[in-house]
Amino acid sequence: MNELMISEWERLWKRKVTWLMVAVLPIMAFASAKYYQKQNNSITSELPQYAVLGNFPVLGLSEMLMTIFNMVVLVIAAIIITEEYRSGQLRMVLIRTYSFQQIIIAKFTVLLSFIFLYLTAYFIICYGIGYAMFSHPETYPQFYYEDQVTNIEGLIYNLKFYGLAFLTLIAMSSVVFFIATISHSTTTTLGVGVGFLFISFSYPNIVNMLQLLLKNEIIMKIIFTSIPMIQWEGLTMMLAKSSSLLGWMFLMLLGYILLFNLLTFIVIKKRNIFL
Repeated sequence: MNELMISEWERLWKRKVTWLMVAVLPIMAFASAKYYQKQNNSITSELPQYAVLGNFPVLGLSEMLMTIFNMVVLVIAAIIITEEYRSGQLRMVLIRTYSFQQIIIAKFTVLLSFIFLYLTAYFIICYGIGYAMFSHPETYPQFYYEDQVTNIEGLIYNLKFYGLAFLTLIAMSSVVFFIATISHSTTTTLGVGVGFLFISFSYPNIVNMLQLLLKNEIIMKIIFTSIPMIQWEGLTMMLAKSSSLLGWMFLMLLGYILLFNLLTFIVIKKRNIFL
């Protein structure tokens, strides 16, 4: 099994698209930094949205997480599952007497390993760019915190934020991996995946229009059944000093992970779709 995972890892890094995704990381961080530099000119430093060295890793990830990072998950899943099915590479792996379950587990592990590495690299790059482009105050305001935080406290907060971000990407990976498993073309995987993201972005906005009909607590819970909404607004709420929705969002993420991994297991158990 270890040999299979090593083989899958090596095959992933033989693809040009993998290296392209890594190459754009500094560009993503720099573009985000330029945006926040411009925003700093129009807001006061007393706001948590004001970018400094300590909070830029979080600010720099907040917008990219629900867009670029989700798309990275979608593309990687498409190429290591659907494209390999179309090209016949999976048949070559099966010749080595590995079961479907072993292959899928290895590929899912490789996907999560790549996403973890991707997040870690972005975290380090954001600190480097933040050091070069923003001020270095000893304390600064934090989302949903009454008092300012020190750089050490901010570092711990940032690590927690990235940990939760990784959890949301595990949930997204579970959904996308199921889509890739049942799709017979890369186009289908990408199309259905983008459709899932679009719906996940859209229905919270529709629910917001029902404020006169539903209690605010119910509306918030419905909104935070969406993975992108948890990524966009939920993570800072989860890290607040007190959050009534912390347990709910954890439950939703774990629900996505368990449900879609179970569905994937059922599919590969019942149907030899790659033959």
